[in-house]
Order: sequence, then C-alpha cells, then structure tokens
Amino acid sequence: MRWVYLANAIISLACCIYYLETNVRKVNPRHVLLFIFTNIANYSFALGAFADNLEGIYVSFQVYYFGCVFTNITLLLLIIELCGYKTNFFIRLILFAYGALIVYLIANVKHSNLYYTSMTFVQKYGMSSMERTYGPLHNLLIFLIIGVTSISITYILIALKRKKDIALRTINILLVMFFIGVVLYSVPKILHFNIEFMPFLFTTMNILAILLFKRAALYDLSFNILNVYERHSEYGYIAFDTNSRFLGSNEYANNLFPFLRGYRIDKKFINSEIDHEFFKNEIIPWADSWINGNQQPKLYAKDDVINEFSMRNIKRKKQIVGYLIVIKDVTQHQKYLNLINNYNSNLQEEISKKTIKLIAIQDSIITGMATMVESRDNSTGNHIKRTSECIKVFVDKLKYSDKYKLLDSKFCNNLIKAAPMHDLGKIAVRDDVLKKPGKFTPEEYENMKIHPTEGARIVAQVLANVDDEEFKQVAVNIAHYHHEKWNGTGYPNGLKGEEIPLEARIMAFADVFDALVSKRCYKEAYNYDKAFEIIQNDLGSHFDPELGKIFLSCKQDLIDLYNNMELKY
Repeated sequence: MRWVYLANAIISLACCIYYLETNVRKVNPRHVLLFIFTNIANYSFALGAFADNLEGIYVSFQVYYFGCVFTNITLLLLIIELCGYKTNFFIRLILFAYGALIVYLIANVKHSNLYYTSMTFVQKYGMSSMERTYGPLHNLLIFLIIGVTSISITYILIALKRKKDIALRTINILLVMFFIGVVLYSVPKILHFNIEFMPFLFTTMNILAILLFKRAALYDLSFNILNVYERHSEYGYIAFDTNSRFLGSNEYANNLFPFLRGYRIDKKFINSEIDHEFFKNEIIPWADSWINGNQQPKLYAKDDVINEFSMRNIKRKKQIVGYLIVIKDVTQHQKYLNLINNYNSNLQEEISKKTIKLIAIQDSIITGMATMVESRDNSTGNHIKRTSECIKVFVDKLKYSDKYKLLDSKFCNNLIKAAPMHDLGKIAVRDDVLKKPGKFTPEEYENMKIHPTEGARIVAQVLANVDDEEFKQVAVNIAHYHHEKWNGTGYPNGLKGEEIPLEARIMAFADVFDALVSKRCYKEAYNYDKAFEIIQNDLGSHFDPELGKIFLSCKQDLIDLYNNMELKY
C-alpha cells in the first residue's frame, strides 16, 4: 500500500504542475494554495508509510494534518467564491485561526492528551502506520470537516436556486466532489477499515478542481469581454462555448432578448426552451452557419431600431474556446444607405423600364422566329403556343410536389420563357421532309433527327449577347435534348435517366402530349384519356417516372387549358 500512497502523491503533484503550466498568465492564489496544501498532505502521508519507527510516523502525521486542515478551509473559501459569494476578512481570519488551533494541538500530542491519548507504531498492509486513541479535542477536526461539507453544500444549493449566473456544470462537479468525499471518509469508518482514504480524496479533488478552474477561466474570459463593452449602450453581446452552452450576455442583449435574463450559465441553447421566435428560428441557424464558414452579418429590426449581428471567436492560448455574438445598433447607418438608395431609385427605375422593354423585344423576336419555323411545318398549328401554356401548368404543379417544391423560381421562369425555342432547329430540316404528309423513310427520319442539335446551335447563336447565362443554358438544353428518352433510346445523344437535363425532361412531356392530342396530317387527334394512357405506359421508358406522376396529376388542368385554347386559337 505504501507504493500506492506514493503514486497518489505523485499524481497530486502532477495536477499542481499541470495547473501552473496551463495558467501561466493568470494564476488564482487561492487555487495555488489548494494544490499546495493537498500536496503537503499527500506527500507527508506517503512518507509516513515508509517510516520505520514511531517518531517518523509522528512527524509525518503532523505535516499530513497540517495539509489536511488547511485544504478543507481553502476548499470552503473556494466553493463560496465559485458560487458567486464573498467572505470578509474577519470570517477568513476566524477560519484560519481555527485551523491553526487544530495544528497546534496535533503538534503537542507528546505533551498533552487533549488530541491523542496514546500512539502505537504498527505495520499493516505492507506499510507503516500509527494506531491511536483520540482525546476530547479530536472532535475539532471532525467539526471542521462536517462544517466545511455542510456550509459548502448549503452555498451550492442556494446558488442553484437564486443565482442564474452560476454554471450548472460547476455545481454538478462540486456536488460530485462532495459525494466522493463523503463516501471515502464515512464508509471506511463505518466498515472499520484501518486504511486512510483522505489522500485519494485530495487527489480526486485536484483532478476535479482542474476541470472547475479551466471552466471558470472561460467564464472570466467571456465576462471580461462583456464588461469591456458594457458601457457602450449601442452594443450587445451574447457569449457561448463551442458546445453551445451559454456563458453570459450584457444588458443590451438582455433588453433585446428578455429570455436571456433567466437563462442559466452553462445551459445549452435548446430551441424548445427559448422563448423568442426570432432568436430560435433565425439567430441559432445563422450562428451555426457562421461557425461553418458562411460569415454573413444578419439584420434585425425592432421598434424602429435596426441591429446588425456578427460573431467573434473567444480564444484561449490560440485555441477557440467559445464564440461571441456581437449586436450593434446600425440604425443611422441603414438610414444613410436608404438615402443613397432613394437617390438612385429613379435612375434604377428608368433602367428597369428600359430593360423590361429590351427583354420584351427579345422575347418577341424569339417567339417570332419560332413561329416562322413552325409555319414551314404545316402539320403542327400553334404547337409552340400550346406547349408553352402546357409547361406553365406543369411547372406550377411541380412547385407543390415534395421532390420539386424547392425548384428555383428563376429556373421555372427560364423554362417557361425558353419553351417556344425547343423546335428552332427545324429550320435546318429540308422542306420535303418537314412538310411530308406521311411516314418518314429511314433517310428522311435521319434528316429530321438533326433538328435538336441544330436547334441548340441556333439558340446559342441567337442568345450569344444575352447576359443571363442561366437562361441561355436552359434554352440550349431544351432545344438539344427534348427528344432524349429515359431508357437511352432517344436522340441525338442517346442520354438516359438523369443524364438528361431536368428542363429537357419536363419539355418532353409537353411536346409529346401536344402531339398526341393534336390533329396531324399523318394522324387524327387522340382523346385526352388515350393521350394520358399512352404517357402513363411510357413512364420509365420514354419519360422520367417521377416527373410523370406529377404530369399525370395535371390531367384536368390541361384538359381545361386545351378546351379554352381551342376558342382562342
């Protein structure tokens, strides 16, 4: 056992060295005293275990109890401090005087029977020890230990109830420390073990103290930052650690988010417990986004005040240990920006009007070209108008589906706008093929199959000077790939599945549906039920099956559309 006690003393010393090495810049004297007293107690007890006579044991016990007594007193003062309270000098003087009295009595046991009435040298469990019978004043040490435990737990419970700025983790560690202490001190006494467990308790306490002091340093750091700007009425701050545990906030932030006043230190931000919709639904996701690299400020307007949110890292020894949400009143700045925006608004409005006119002219030219091409094919009759209207119905239904509900609105507008250009490539098809009333020969069919590739080339040339690259790409893809098939048997490139651009897969439904329900020189128009039946049978072969389910749900809307268009066209 003596080697166990020596190892315990070395571990206790290692805890002290670790604390000093990791807190070079800011060392709390009371923390250092705690480590010194516990190391004195542990090392002197270990030395006594190696003694070979009563005198050696007696000296080691004197030093051991010196460390033990003042460890308890220092621990009590530290716990009161960690719970957010202070002790005045007079109270501290009484405590240390009480401890000095116990140490004095132990030092004079050879000349007095007040503390020990007898001492005997023994060797048990492979170590030297001393059996002793206690005198009447030995209870002073027991009173000290019971008093320290009782007062400490009382302060912990009061802090838990009254002080919102005391960390839950700190309280939990303190309670664990006392639970371990009670077990290690009382159980051996009850079971009459002749082994001293207090040195192990002191080492356990040192390990837990390192956790406490490290966490306390983070609180000090965050509160120091908060206090620096406390006097700036236009600034607000909310601090939290890397595990999203609340570290504190200043008055500005508390006024903006009242729930922070009652939010306990070290409590994790949990959506269900946050009584503020904007903070819950906007600030927390924004903070996560900022930490992950999307560092964009956020604005929040309330009661004619505009606040800008940004974040800063809280670092300790170059390591990020937390984050600080910085809230700044930017109302005046925003008003200045609004003045500038208002100054330019008229100019922007004029530019927008001219841009709209140019776009309208461009759209008219595109539609005119498509109509001109269509006029060469005397079998299609208003095909581009009907397919465009069909696309509008289909896209509107897609927006409400589970899979495609997040489709970008710009993409949808580009798709509708580009639909009339899907057959521009027919301008490159020979007249005798394009206007043929019957079925194509293999050679004629090959000539017809060039129109998607030619269409893509023509669309790219027509839109070469258009600034909107997304629109150009959608238009080119529709022209190029609207005859591709889901199973790869389409043309011109034999693409299959999702290799086919989404816009082309959508266009294929409108193109084929209109061909089925329209009269052509080589066929009669199918009724609507037959047309939808054909499309349903071709899902997974010709058409995208997922898109097809949504297209089939448009049946009544498309029937109504076509019935109305018959009157219009």
